[in-house]
Amino acid sequence: MDGSLKPVLKRQIIFVAVSLTVGIVLTMFFGFIVGLAANIAIFVGAMLFIRYRQAKALRSLGFGSDTAGRGYASDSVKLKYICMSCGAEVKGARCASCGSNMKKPLF
Repeated sequence: MDGSLKPVLKRQIIFVAVSLTVGIVLTMFFGFIVGLAANIAIFVGAMLFIRYRQAKALRSLGFGSDTAGRGYASDSVKLKYICMSCGAEVKGARCASCGSNMKKPLF
């Protein structure tokens, strides 16, 4: 196994073990229905927290919504996009006027 995968695998095993332990403890103390509802709420909350952390890490690397679709293009080369729905100029991933994701470049 690759050495760089060991911390990821360890973190995943710890997450599964902790969630299983919390699930069993909640079920023992609060009963099946309340324990099941609490387990689902905790699991969804943990997933949202993990997704938030990943998005935050990607934004710190420069992959925000304002740079979506540009890749590693330099700042000196600016492409102009127009919205395919309303025809307004689009800066970022979504149209500010209508909220559409569909855009086409102007050459």
